[in-house]
Amino acid sequence: MALIMKRSIRLSLSIFSGLLLWSGFAPIENAILPILGGAILFYLLAEQTLSYRFMTSLMTGLAFLLPLLHWSSTYVGAVPWLILSIGEGLLFALIALVPVRKNFVGGLVFAAIFVIVELIRMKLPFGGFGWGRIGFTQVDTLNHLYPLVGVTGVTFSVMLICALITLRKVRYFIGIFLFFILGPFVQTSYANAQGFNIAAVQGGVTKLGLDFNSRALEVLQRHIDATDNSEGIDLILWPENSVDVDPAINKTAGDKLSKFIANIDTYLLTGTVEKSPFGPRNSSVLYSPDGVIAARYVKQDLAPFGEYIPLRSLAEKISIYARNVNDFVPGDSWQPMSLKGKTFQSFICFEVLDDDHVRAGAKNMDFLIAQTNNATFGESSQAAQQLQITRARAAELRKEFAVVSTTGFTVHLDRNGDEIASLDQFEPATLRMEVSSNPENTLASRLGTGFWAVFAGLILLSGYTVDRR
Repeated sequence: MALIMKRSIRLSLSIFSGLLLWSGFAPIENAILPILGGAILFYLLAEQTLSYRFMTSLMTGLAFLLPLLHWSSTYVGAVPWLILSIGEGLLFALIALVPVRKNFVGGLVFAAIFVIVELIRMKLPFGGFGWGRIGFTQVDTLNHLYPLVGVTGVTFSVMLICALITLRKVRYFIGIFLFFILGPFVQTSYANAQGFNIAAVQGGVTKLGLDFNSRALEVLQRHIDATDNSEGIDLILWPENSVDVDPAINKTAGDKLSKFIANIDTYLLTGTVEKSPFGPRNSSVLYSPDGVIAARYVKQDLAPFGEYIPLRSLAEKISIYARNVNDFVPGDSWQPMSLKGKTFQSFICFEVLDDDHVRAGAKNMDFLIAQTNNATFGESSQAAQQLQITRARAAELRKEFAVVSTTGFTVHLDRNGDEIASLDQFEPATLRMEVSSNPENTLASRLGTGFWAVFAGLILLSGYTVDRR
């Protein structure tokens, strides 16, 4: 009876741990709760057998990822959400493969294996899905760390803190306190040149859901109507899918766009679905005031099951919606855009997820743009969670972001990842922002997946060596 009671308590604690990890993300967004969740997880895993560690990690992972990813069921039902969450939960459970001791070295090992599993989730399978990384939750608490060690380094730091909390030694608590309190005083400063006047337009859609694409001309017209006057503006910015029919092929769309550009007399950056001989392309297209295409970037990091269907025959048996997805053609390189002496790059939707992809696109850029379309996720927490990710990228790269979405959130982020200004979600409007320039690159932008994999691997090797003595 006592054994059953003990196991029930530990099972409840593992579920509670996962819920605390989830609470770091929208809609709750409490930065401290994931630290408590990680501390409970370390406590449960330390000095335990492989089978116990696996069940504990799996239950924690499911309790974490099922509510986190619930937005993926918004219009396609429960089955894809459950498959995604359970699959990610199984990957999360890989932290059980490495035993951890209840000491400082064990804390390092715990943080290292947690980082490796996050990197695996970011890369695998089908290009990975790095949603729900703990490093996305600490912009308001550990902001000073982001330009030094990046999102991955923040995850490592947080999970080490989680472990040290459970060891209950005074020197560790003093170190953690100083880490949080004194950290902001060692922030690196960067040049702050005024750069660019942008008008970001949140045009909205007629109806939330998957079939907004069928009303592409309406969405285009909504963005035309929502665009405020362009006086004093260097760039008008529209979101992903704002021009969801190729204006080079559809005459009505082409005429509407040409007339609009002629009236604004400034540059326009659209999110356009273009046709090609090999399939549709998700493009960011920059038009000059005379209506000529000045630059084009084609999204490289396509979202599996959203922009292309891996294992299509199986996917179509699981969800009827898979049949409606036309496989997009990925771009093959970054195409920075230059305007008035400033260089910028646009990340399209989920491209903000992968560390290596982001740092390659952001290199030497004066400022950054994130174009996204959140209409397919309705009123769920997806948009707010994606904004958290973008905030972490701004803090990591110390570059300002102009974030624009069809339905929200449309936001001006400063180089710390803080919101300077924003529009209300679902309300069509124009957000004017003066974006500062910073072409410098942070230390974090030089540390890719390879560095962190080797770093974490050496810690695991060192921990194993210590245990063998």
